[in-house]
Amino acid sequence: MLDALTKGYLTLHPAAAARTLARLDGRDLKAIFQAMPRPLAASVLVHMTPVASARCLAQLQTKAAAEILGRIPSLAAVAVLRLMNAEQVKGLFYAMPRPAAARLRLRLRYPETVIGSYVDADALTLNLDQRVGDALRLVRRVGQRTGHTLCVLDEHRRLAGVIDLRDLLGERDRSKIQRVLRPAPVVLNARAALQTVTNHPAWLTHDSLPVVNREGLYQGVLARAKVMTEEQHLLTEVAERNELSATRTALADIFWLGVAALFTGNAGASAHHKTDD
Repeated sequence: MLDALTKGYLTLHPAAAARTLARLDGRDLKAIFQAMPRPLAASVLVHMTPVASARCLAQLQTKAAAEILGRIPSLAAVAVLRLMNAEQVKGLFYAMPRPAAARLRLRLRYPETVIGSYVDADALTLNLDQRVGDALRLVRRVGQRTGHTLCVLDEHRRLAGVIDLRDLLGERDRSKIQRVLRPAPVVLNARAALQTVTNHPAWLTHDSLPVVNREGLYQGVLARAKVMTEEQHLLTEVAERNELSATRTALADIFWLGVAALFTGNAGASAHHKTDD
């Protein structure tokens, strides 16, 4: 168990604590995270880099690691899972609740360079058959931080349109959602390259944009904050990793071209000697 002073410091300063803990060796890291309550461990882990987070979770028992991983935002969780081997990922998914594992599996299906990898699938949505009063009560009850715009889905989980919270506040409780529903001004495709939206003009007026897959089914929303501010370090890390991979590929191509030229040159020389003979 953690003493009150340590627990208080971790609670009040999770980012500073994360930087300190990331420098510890595996044994000390394991002891501290095992002593933390799971919600507190998640609040600290989310401030670590993906590499440090993966190293930390690898020290813990699978059940404990899965509980912590399931409590951090899906974008950060996916970044950590991409650094683990297949057996570790399989064990974590098995130890997680099925809905949480399914959401992360879906995100892992998308390459790091496309929008689908950064979608918030847990964003609050409304249904076409809801009344305005019910929708407002749902927003208050969930207590989730939402943007100004909420997505409305039909019975097949297709995007029917969007509504603005301010429009709901001006309507009667018994009015239908359809009364204030309007078409989504921009709909992103989950397979689109991330670079195509980082400077999208829609971010000037919208804090999130809906994302659908190739069949038109709603996948979640891409938040402006994910692209521009708080998750920028993750996007930068992905870009650097992809650049390194491209460099290695180019060097490999140069190496094998050199080897091929060497063998071709030797073959030509052998043929020349045979002709002389």
